[in-house]
Amino acid sequence: MMHLLITPLGATAFKWGGVSSILISGSVNTGYFEPLPLPSTIYGFLKYAYIINKLGEDAPIFRGPLFYAKGEKKELVCVHYYPLGLVCNINGSICSFKIKEEHFEHKIGIVLHRDSKLTKEGYIYLEKMLNMVDIAKKILGEYPKQYGILIEVNDENSKKLDNFVGPFGGESRPAKINLIELNINKIGKRILASPAIIDKGDDLSVHWGNESAKIKIVSDLIPYSDNLIHQKATIGQKITYRLISLGFELNKRLPMKLALMPTVEILDDEKAIGYFTEKGWGSVVDI
Repeated sequence: MMHLLITPLGATAFKWGGVSSILISGSVNTGYFEPLPLPSTIYGFLKYAYIINKLGEDAPIFRGPLFYAKGEKKELVCVHYYPLGLVCNINGSICSFKIKEEHFEHKIGIVLHRDSKLTKEGYIYLEKMLNMVDIAKKILGEYPKQYGILIEVNDENSKKLDNFVGPFGGESRPAKINLIELNINKIGKRILASPAIIDKGDDLSVHWGNESAKIKIVSDLIPYSDNLIHQKATIGQKITYRLISLGFELNKRLPMKLALMPTVEILDDEKAIGYFTEKGWGSVVDI
């Protein structure tokens, strides 16, 4: 298993949903933004990288995405803690971190026609760009030497993507891929890292087709504080389900599906749960 680090070269937007429309009063663009991208964003970026580098016509199977940062003294890996949160393993200790409005940069954008790339009159919108450097610096307590979006890939060809730079996400902003090695003591929890597409679920298990998996909330999390002196406490997490889009294909939005949102602890020995796991959905990681 190899680890690829995708580092956006600047602030970037991870929009998980929203509405765009024209009204008499002007354009409307609302959405909600998270600290990590959807699997469909990672899949599209990897597929593009493989095609451009003539490594294949499709993306490799991957697990993730995770938030990663490394400084002089500390190294951390975080899973998505929906909504607007991270659950982090910092040098073998676990804590939770909440993304706040101060971690976003607000920028104005203009919608482009997908084919001509010309601007759409009246379609001006506000985008919330995430500053991953600031988040990494806040959690580490020092400026990060490395940071970005971490994925696990089991394909030797992925080594050839080291130092590749390409357009990433819906905004097509540049991001760089690096092959890295982790040196973190694991804490022994198997965590859902990305939304799992399922048929039904409750607080104890999820079901898809003829398969199922047992789940539970991640307990005994330590809320992050600036001085990193904590007392363990179970924070107010709950099992969350919502309808979510699988992304775009041939410029058309794919159907909405029921999803178990991260993060929860997976009690069965599964590498992934739910449908479309070959495209990163329902990734289960050991942290």
